[in-house]
Formats: sequence, C-alpha cells, structure tokens
Amino acid sequence: MTNDAEPRPQYGAYASPAEQRARSGQPDPDVDPALIPRDVPPEWDAAPTRQASGSPATTGRVVDRVVTIALLAFGLYSIITGIGLYTDPDALLGALRLDADLSDPGLIRGLGVASIIVMLIGWLATTWLVWRRGAAGKSMWWIALIAGVVFTFLGAMLVAVPLVMDPGVYGAFIEQQGLVG
Repeated sequence: MTNDAEPRPQYGAYASPAEQRARSGQPDPDVDPALIPRDVPPEWDAAPTRQASGSPATTGRVVDRVVTIALLAFGLYSIITGIGLYTDPDALLGALRLDADLSDPGLIRGLGVASIIVMLIGWLATTWLVWRRGAAGKSMWWIALIAGVVFTFLGAMLVAVPLVMDPGVYGAFIEQQGLVG
C-alpha cells in the first residue's frame, strides 16, 4: 500500500530535487545548465540552415549530379542504338537467333517506331523532371534510374508481346526447344 499523505514526485521518482527543478523549467542557480540532461539535443532546437546560393556544392550533390548525368547519357545512348534493332524485324530476329518468317513484319516495324517514341518521350520527361529537382537542390539520381527501367520495359513490351505472339516466331521457339520434330 502507498501512503497518500506523501506527494508523489511529478518529474521522476528517482530524480534529485535539482534535476526535478531543471526538468520542470525552474532554473537552479547552483547547477550549470549545460550539464543538465535534456530530452532533445540542442542542435535540434535551432532553425534549419540553408546553403547559400553562391556557395560550392557539397560532395554528395556533385556525386548525385554525375550519377544522374551518366544515367541520362546511358539512356539516350541506348535509345539511339536501339533504333536500328527495334525498327528492323530481321535484325530483331537475328539478335534473338531465331530463323522465323513473320506473318506481319510491318506491324513489328510500326511498333518498333512507337517503342522508340515512347522511350524518347520518357527520356525527355525524365530529363525535365531531373532538371527541376536539381534546381530545387533535391536528390535526382533515383528518378533517372527508375524512369530508365520503366520506359525501357514499356518500350520493349510494345515490341516483344506481338513478336512472341506471331505464329512464325512461336513455331521457331517450339522448334528450338525440340518439342516438335
């Protein structure tokens, strides 16, 4: 049982009276304020500081910019070198090492052009978005990476799905697997 006549300490049962006064907001003239434990570190109380616009960029921002530019350059290089592959059905079949006759090569050629356009629009949109985030001082490398994966996947699927569904290509796949003799 507890004795209700004794008041319970409000700021910690095991704190000294000086610590109780300090945590309750009452200053103790005998104790140096720097030695009193606080709930929040003193640097968290200060207002956030911003880097001046004329000051040099930090190492992290420089690395972020270099990685972002490298990813964008690689993406543009991939799009430009993929033009010949995506728009020429015979080159695409050669890259896949398939000996097949397409039932509609014009469809694959048209979808290849659409695929290159989708990837180029995605690259332009990514470049614009990265430029805006870079001007705002935010991290941007991950946008270039994710957009590269997404738009490359979309562009490849535009060509891959109709190509694989073509009866000649499907037959060549079956023949390569040795399922039909």
